[in-house]
Amino acid sequence: MAEMIGPDGRQPVFDGAAWVSQDGRYWWNGAGWQLNQKRRFRPPIAVTLIVVAFLALAGFVISKIPQPPPDPYGVSNAKIDSSTQFEFDYRRPTACKDLTFDYLFYDAGSHQVDEFADEKHSQVSADRTVHFTIYTFTGIASNAVRFVATPTCNG
Repeated sequence: MAEMIGPDGRQPVFDGAAWVSQDGRYWWNGAGWQLNQKRRFRPPIAVTLIVVAFLALAGFVISKIPQPPPDPYGVSNAKIDSSTQFEFDYRRPTACKDLTFDYLFYDAGSHQVDEFADEKHSQVSADRTVHFTIYTFTGIASNAVRFVATPTCNG
């Protein structure tokens, strides 16, 4: 067999069970070269069942992890940034194509010190939180510490 040439044109190698071509594609059965059939991986059925059970358990556990609650409806996270800027988040259960706000500003004693009517018309989708940053041309009262934004859906 030392002078034999494999189908790849090179000398075959004995792998302990049979003569195999150097490229590993053929083996010698004693009468001729046979194509080396590679076995496909077939996991035992128990392994498949364990994997499926594990994935089902993982899905169940993930579904039971508490989700953070959605943002509340209405105005939230309202804050005054400067004498000409304030911001807030707004969420509503239904869509509105023409939304405006009226703003009332209060001092530390809960007395109204200023008011502002929004001139900007906005559009919001249902169940989506939208962040608004409002800039004014006239300054907000210097003693204002909080504000209330009242939405009006015009359409």
